[in-house]
Amino acid sequence: MKKYLVIIALSIFIFFPVSNASGEDTKDEARVYAVQNRIFHRDHEINFDIGYIANENFFHPFPIGFGYIFNLNENYGWEVARAQFILAPENDLKSDLESQFGVTPSEFAKPTFMIHSHLVFKPFYGKNAVLNKGVINHETYLFAGGGVVKYDWNYPEGSTQNDGSTGEMVPSASFGIGSKYFINDKFCLNFEIRDIMNFWSDGMENRIYVGVGIGYRFNLKPRKVEKDETFEKLNRYLKKEKDNDR
Repeated sequence: MKKYLVIIALSIFIFFPVSNASGEDTKDEARVYAVQNRIFHRDHEINFDIGYIANENFFHPFPIGFGYIFNLNENYGWEVARAQFILAPENDLKSDLESQFGVTPSEFAKPTFMIHSHLVFKPFYGKNAVLNKGVINHETYLFAGGGVVKYDWNYPEGSTQNDGSTGEMVPSASFGIGSKYFINDKFCLNFEIRDIMNFWSDGMENRIYVGVGIGYRFNLKPRKVEKDETFEKLNRYLKKEKDNDR
């Protein structure tokens, strides 16, 4: 009988950690995770931005524009529209081709305008201490969508080629990643990079966009505040004690 009792006791020690039997917390039980709501979340956001497209063939495009985002909840949003006018001075490629190789493009497309709509996914949120004197909240988001890009056809000086068209609307897909840094509960700074894929009739071209902007966030009506039952009970208790002291 004692032999069986010894076997049972050894089995208990083997299959159940001694640390649990001692009444001490395990490492998993001692872990603490701080998760909080996004204190700067708002339903609506208006953005003003400026960017640069790094790999356009004959121009230095600087898109300037605005957009509107409707935040469905803390994790998902819809950028209903982002419209950008494009300032595009010529780069040196055209003059280099003419001076070094003696050739001139018969025509080249100049980007002038683009508009896109994106679905937004916001999986990351956090805060950073700045010189131990303040805290800045931020979120990182992914987005993908589509739209169109407007190009104007340009021709070399002295060229008589002209098919009567002034430009072309090119279907476009857009996706990328960005970060928002919240200045306060209404304003945020936005930084992002995205890949713009333009689908021409004879193939696809990729354009890399980097941009910075400022956003204004707001609610049209007060958001319903979720009450914490623990704090509600504490407030009722303190109020009751205060009334009893009178």
